[in-house]
Amino acid sequence: YPIVEAEISAESIQIGKYGDLWMEYLKVNHPDRYRHLVRFGKLMKKAVEVNEDAYEMLDGIVLKYLEKHLPIDPNSTMEMWQIREQAKILAEELIFHDIVNQFH
Repeated sequence: YPIVEAEISAESIQIGKYGDLWMEYLKVNHPDRYRHLVRFGKLMKKAVEVNEDAYEMLDGIVLKYLEKHLPIDPNSTMEMWQIREQAKILAEELIFHDIVNQFH
């Protein structure tokens, strides 16, 4: 007998935070594109790509921010945490604008 397997389900793929947010954005704002990607089985693959792009962008922005904003006291855990949080907030704002809330 041939081995028949179901297609990969949404539960078995790790889409990630930004992939989920992109899918929700697409579903609400571009339902025709969302249905098209679902119909042809490309939604999950595209969501994973969006998530990977977003995390690459996040890493790059955070590194650039940390290079520009050096701490006064590098041994201060709280100061380092604050700088990293500011970098992450800035990066996420740009990610939402440039990647997540876009028509791919």
